[in-house]
Amino acid sequence: ILLYHWMGTALSLNLEDPNVCSHWESYSVTVQESYPHPFDQIYYTSCTDILNWFKCTRHRISYRTAYRHGEKTMYRRKSQCCPGFYESREMCV
Repeated sequence: ILLYHWMGTALSLNLEDPNVCSHWESYSVTVQESYPHPFDQIYYTSCTDILNWFKCTRHRISYRTAYRHGEKTMYRRKSQCCPGFYESREMCV
């Protein structure tokens, strides 16, 4: 398996060689992205409510940074033999 992996990475077509064409290939990668996550923030203010010792409860929406996993589409250029040619010994003939 190691030999196959080594050969698979070592053998590639050069775009500058004759009869070599290329195309764009898309692939997905998992990314971690940040976003503003809303939450209910409770705070207190002075007020005229004598039963609560002149303290009133208030709510407001605040945001904190949260993280989530997503997918991103990436593109890479792939070499291949032009139509009508086939690969032989790292060349298109």
